Amino acid sequence: MELRPYQKEAVSGCIKTLRESSSAVVVMPTGCGKTIVFAEAIRLASKRCIVIAHREELIRQAAAKVEAVTGEKPAIEMAEESSYERDERLRCKVVVASVQTLNAKTFLGHRFTKFHPGDFSLLIVDEAHHAVAKTYMRVIDYFKSNKKLKVLGVSATPDRQDKLALGQVFEKVAYKYELSQSIKDGWLVPIRQRMVRVESLDFNSVNKVAGDLNQRQLSEVMEYEKNLHGIATPTLELTGDRKTIVFASSVAHADRLAEIFNRHKPASARMVCGATPKDIRSGIVTDFAQGKFQYLVNVGIATEGFDDPSVAVVVMARPSCSRALVAQMVGRGTRPLPNLVDGLDSAEDRCKAIADSDKPYCEVIDFVGNSTKHKLVYAADILGGNMERAAETVIQKQLEDEGTTEAVDVLSELEWAEEELRKEEEALRAAAERDSITAKVKYQARDLNPFDVLQISMPSKIWMGAKPLTEGQRSMLTKNGIEVRNVDHHTQRVLFKELVRRRKENLCTYKQAKLLRKHGYTGNETFGEASKLIDELASNNWRRK
Repeated sequence: MELRPYQKEAVSGCIKTLRESSSAVVVMPTGCGKTIVFAEAIRLASKRCIVIAHREELIRQAAAKVEAVTGEKPAIEMAEESSYERDERLRCKVVVASVQTLNAKTFLGHRFTKFHPGDFSLLIVDEAHHAVAKTYMRVIDYFKSNKKLKVLGVSATPDRQDKLALGQVFEKVAYKYELSQSIKDGWLVPIRQRMVRVESLDFNSVNKVAGDLNQRQLSEVMEYEKNLHGIATPTLELTGDRKTIVFASSVAHADRLAEIFNRHKPASARMVCGATPKDIRSGIVTDFAQGKFQYLVNVGIATEGFDDPSVAVVVMARPSCSRALVAQMVGRGTRPLPNLVDGLDSAEDRCKAIADSDKPYCEVIDFVGNSTKHKLVYAADILGGNMERAAETVIQKQLEDEGTTEAVDVLSELEWAEEELRKEEEALRAAAERDSITAKVKYQARDLNPFDVLQISMPSKIWMGAKPLTEGQRSMLTKNGIEVRNVDHHTQRVLFKELVRRRKENLCTYKQAKLLRKHGYTGNETFGEASKLIDELASNNWRRK
């Protein structure tokens, strides 16, 4: 199997990094062939290798790809399927195992103890953002008793929380391929984001658990009748005849959405979830792949390990605060049609082939409601990569529009926003060079929306005109450097919660964040980092080095 140029770079990065370190991670977008990369690493390994994953779909895919690349048929350790370890002559070079099965208890202890750690030279963690879970760590720690073992993780774009977590397991990043670059290179299709405002949607009653929205509370909101129709009606109108995958928040939510779709468009929708029997689920997915119905409504099934390149629309009826989860969901629609781009030598040729195909882009439909408590993640966030400020600009621009916005090419919008931010920064630098003192005054006087400074969503307009601030509230906001001119009783509560959170997590103060944001920093630095940066700015006449 011929590897793509970036896949060759990823393999080379793995070899180089693992020579110097005991563990490394490869970050690549969904659809760019992470499995091929680690299969090639297995082919080059000197001794036995073990791959661990948490879903049957991932395990079957990994086993098939490893066999295609290496010519070695892996043993599968999952439920009743088991590798033979007693006779060394009968052992397979590669074992692909379910992390749940390895953690299963036997009369001799955990099932992973049937393997001797010293037998393996390489352990691979598929979808490595799960690696900090107890089940994974228990397995990894057992095999790491072999001091010569190398550990390689592969993952799609992780969020900030995942990056911190990954650092607990993997020492270095061996290779990283940005989603935006993969689209520019013509390996994945462009993403168009469409935001649809649903007035009855309100996420302020939903709490956050383990980095994402509370599943039970979210389901209650999404299953509300007005919200069901607020999602189903525009979905039917906007998707046309395009093959569509819909991510729902619960089984009841998925059932009702499929029911509404079928009522308006008979036999157009089927639903799958974890409780769907394997044979039935497999049949539904096969029928969907063959185009026998249009809408696949799912609950947590079609995120990891689901590959259907003909999916043209992704409907996000399940909002999330997790970049990793949103990246997985959006990734279901970013693959180009089969046999379209491989064999073409240039990015230009591949991009043209995609543009001329029956699937020139993937459309992501996001449903927007009132959310002052949470920063929800959208397609622009995951595509932004290092362009976080640009992504915020693009999202805010769409959120400001009422009703249904036009679908916009996210990469083009990001590049536009990045250019605008660059021009703004250049203008500020030029002003500083002309007159540093005047520039300092301008910086200090420049009015910034406190919600922009803190990077949280502003409450919906329905809250405007709420009861005025108390003197105590005014004093608190003023003390923290926040202008009270356009702040009412409700919005101050949102601001206060964020200020408390920042204090607990040792993030910079509002005053520090405001000053740093004006000079092109994120405003999410720690208190100590912010103090150091501000000192540097002051010593350089308020010009960024």
